[in-house]
Amino acid sequence: MDEESQSSLECIQANHIFPRKQLIREDESLQVPFQELHGESTEYVGRAQDAVISLSNYRLNLKLKESFINAIVASNTCHLIESVECRDLFQLHLTCKDCKVIRCQFLNFEQVQEWQKRLNVALRPPSRIEDLFSFAYHAWCMEVYASEKEQHGDLCRPGDHVISRFKNEVERMGFDMDNAWRISNINEKFRLCSSYPQELIVPASVTDKELESVASFRSWKRIPAVVYRHQSNGAVIARCGQPEVSWWGWRNADDESLVQALARACVTDRNKASPGKMANGSCTHANGGVLTDVDFDSSVPHISTPEIPPVQPSKLLILDARSYTAAVANRAKGGGCECPEYYPNCEVVFMGMANIHSIRKSFQCLRLVCTQIPDPNSWLSALEGTKWLQHLSVLLKSALLVVHAVDRDQRPVIVHCSDGWDRTPQIVALAKLLLDPYYRTIEGFQVLVETEWLDFGHKFADRCGHGENSEDLNERCPVFLQWLDCVHQLQRQFPCSLEFNEAFLILILLYLLPPYYPFPHNKSKIDGNSVAKVPTNK
Repeated sequence: MDEESQSSLECIQANHIFPRKQLIREDESLQVPFQELHGESTEYVGRAQDAVISLSNYRLNLKLKESFINAIVASNTCHLIESVECRDLFQLHLTCKDCKVIRCQFLNFEQVQEWQKRLNVALRPPSRIEDLFSFAYHAWCMEVYASEKEQHGDLCRPGDHVISRFKNEVERMGFDMDNAWRISNINEKFRLCSSYPQELIVPASVTDKELESVASFRSWKRIPAVVYRHQSNGAVIARCGQPEVSWWGWRNADDESLVQALARACVTDRNKASPGKMANGSCTHANGGVLTDVDFDSSVPHISTPEIPPVQPSKLLILDARSYTAAVANRAKGGGCECPEYYPNCEVVFMGMANIHSIRKSFQCLRLVCTQIPDPNSWLSALEGTKWLQHLSVLLKSALLVVHAVDRDQRPVIVHCSDGWDRTPQIVALAKLLLDPYYRTIEGFQVLVETEWLDFGHKFADRCGHGENSEDLNERCPVFLQWLDCVHQLQRQFPCSLEFNEAFLILILLYLLPPYYPFPHNKSKIDGNSVAKVPTNK
């Protein structure tokens, strides 16, 4: 780039790209009741009954006499607000995605209509990604901190934990990268699968050409990729999309071979130290007895022992999150499930987890029950009728099945649903949380979310409705919130086993659900529980 072009770029200012909007006051005496962020501009300030209401390109702020409600709204899209309705003549109902319902009373019907119209404009999904508030925030910060670029630059650059996260996880879990496993770069620049990470752990015996063949057989080319290794026994968890069997009963020899290779690689990995080494650190005798490492005396002369026969791979568990009926029905759309006859030494289990449409309906019923005046005689039955707790129970049961297979039975597990980006991360992430104490720390929990939810392509934009052109309501579903609720249930049962509390989970829901908003840099308080400061590069 020549000096003239560089100079012209430097002349472009943030207020030219993201100009401030003119403030409209319903009363000239009204002032903006909050400190605006960089790139934030308030558009409307009005007076509701007993409150001042303000709308910017980032938030909706209701300042009451004794407190305030701060609902975050991004430019042309919404983070927390799901819908706005006019009820009870002068009342505006704001239904939020975190199960809250905010009621705002106005002085007349004209005010209600005007603010409903303004909010509906703000709630529309963006037509382009640059309309998200984070871009305006970044541009204004770069200009404000021009003399201190490092200060804002640290917020925008990925931290070292992000750059080396994959490598650190491979080393931490102890994968045998010499014999059993290898890192494939077949998805470099996302050329194989746009919703998968660029580096994948696969059996060493499987070539990239075979992986391409497997991708042609799996939904959205989401091949079985290993995401966890049990550090004691070598059993792994892999995740993928459904096989595209269709009504014609298609098969793929490379896919069947890959599943078998996963089980064989676990045996190789388990015995990498010494062929007779067991998961509990003991060694086997030829006569079937057990000798611990403590009892072994190296001074005893070496005596040749009979050759130990090779260990047979454990029966691999294929956990399908759907019901058998739903899996078979998917064959009409080109999908389906694994046929046990074609996958020897494998067991296929169907968990019967509901799809996103049922979960969305259940959450809406739950929100309705929580916002009504409770009746002590029927509230519990009404809660049960939402089926929300039932859905949580099935999810926890599915994760526990994976945990028992990997930890107790030393079996490798493959998890998938239809496409592998909703129910699959719920099960896998929950199972990893139960299996590994590292993921129960604040740092490990961050790695868990980034790996299983972001790297493996959960559709946050569609499920939350804040992405480009994400107007399809049938794609909305609180999948991530449901998973956080399960984590919350575990935290309530085992509060000393996790490094964080429920306030941390609420903070994630409010600020980290969509990766488009500035994160609070200081200590926060939510529901009276203090939350530890999180480094800004996280």
